[in-house]
Amino acid sequence: MNMIFDASTLISISQTCLVNLLAGLKREMNADFIVPKSVYYEAVERPISIKRFELNAIRIKKVIEENGFKVMACENKGLFDEIAEIANTCFFIKRKPIKLLQRGEIEALALIKELGARAFAIDERTTRMLLEAPEQLRKILQARRRIDIKINQSNVKALALMFSDVTMIRSVELIALAEEFGLLENELPKGAQSLEAALFAAKYSGCAVSAREINMFLQGKKW
Repeated sequence: MNMIFDASTLISISQTCLVNLLAGLKREMNADFIVPKSVYYEAVERPISIKRFELNAIRIKKVIEENGFKVMACENKGLFDEIAEIANTCFFIKRKPIKLLQRGEIEALALIKELGARAFAIDERTTRMLLEAPEQLRKILQARRRIDIKINQSNVKALALMFSDVTMIRSVELIALAEEFGLLENELPKGAQSLEAALFAAKYSGCAVSAREINMFLQGKKW
């Protein structure tokens, strides 16, 4: 199994100080954890030289290097360009396309197709909604920008079809899975409060998740 990581998930889970859970998850899932080269730049190489973000970048770098994560570049430039063209011409303002995805998200999606991966770890809301709920994303963008936004239905459908077999996973789901494997108790006392604290920490570190969703996680547990 291959799991591709976006910078958003690596950053969110590192900011909770629970980045070591990724090492345990990789082992328990018997999976290859793959970080696109441009994502590595976003999460490690660029912020490691900025004092405000240096510690977080060091944490991420350490877990990647010590646990055999693969840092890979997309070799299929045609595929990269195709995804970039489709994704960034899904929405328009006055016939001008809105650029929604940056290089990191595009390379991650390209690697998913290139490697046949079925799991994409991503906390960033825009990319997730573009693939899962494009009409809802259009309404959010329209309300935020206070201007009419048109949607290119053929591109939206093409993108959804391209990634229809991919499961998108947020840091909150990774933390909940780590708790099920008994990994969270290596970092925090065992119990509902620790899981709740970890999930809300991910939310406040940038993971796009609602308090209602977190409560659903907790209600589904038997302690």
